[in-house]
Amino acid sequence: MATINTTWLITGASSGLGKSIALAALEAGYRVVGTTRDVGRAEKSCPGFSSNGGIWIKLDPAQDDAYDQFTKCSQKYNVDVLINSAGYAFIGGVEDTSETDIRGQMEVNFYGPLRAVRACLPVMRARGSGHIVLVSSGAGFRALPGRSSYSASKFAIEAIHESLSYEVRSLGIKVLIVEPGAFRTPFASRVRNPAHLEHGFSEGYQGTVLDQMVTAHRGMKKSIPDGFKGDPDKAARAIVDVVMLGYDYLRLPLGTDCVVALEDKIGQLQRDLEATRSIAAATDVD
Repeated sequence: MATINTTWLITGASSGLGKSIALAALEAGYRVVGTTRDVGRAEKSCPGFSSNGGIWIKLDPAQDDAYDQFTKCSQKYNVDVLINSAGYAFIGGVEDTSETDIRGQMEVNFYGPLRAVRACLPVMRARGSGHIVLVSSGAGFRALPGRSSYSASKFAIEAIHESLSYEVRSLGIKVLIVEPGAFRTPFASRVRNPAHLEHGFSEGYQGTVLDQMVTAHRGMKKSIPDGFKGDPDKAARAIVDVVMLGYDYLRLPLGTDCVVALEDKIGQLQRDLEATRSIAAATDVD
């Protein structure tokens, strides 16, 4: 449980869910430090942050020096709550995605949060308290067509946090993985696709589920679909409330669509288990 005089460090605080969480934490009375790649642009896009006491720092989690910058920030502000919210989605087929595309996705969605976590842990461990919150995605437990790289980055960083939750449980540090569904933020408009392909997929995939997924996401760059029901401000308040009041779970799905997706994933795993249980049992030593 967080006390009112704690400090929150929020990556990606100038837009999307990160912006909503930052403003909600400020409204709740916390000191908030927000990272952004462009402070001037952040002040224009989120004027209420600074005017309500928020502190901007220029920091790109994907850069090699980010760990050192996060370390200085954590020590200077004695960070109590880390919210890793910065990220983007690369949408493209496995065959069409280059290693450069994958590495770029992993730098932002995997190594970026990991750098922040590693930098904040010593301060939290010395104090004997802290919260590490990862804003992941429904893609963190389900890999849909065209989302291989995005889901790989989310699966991987969720694994880090799940393992960490056991490592720090006895040290007074709590870990929370937030898994939002489709929320009404600019996130979908910043989706990246294979740059060398006019339509975002190879000709051989025309008319397939990959075509449908890539085409749908390219359309989202122009406007937020009506099917996106998630309210980012409600999500932000829910996250702040959870940290304030306490929680005894690792994963927090947000949005009815994410709940449905999680139930479907659990059902798939259960069906696979029942179909293979006898095969698995037959491989033990006699």
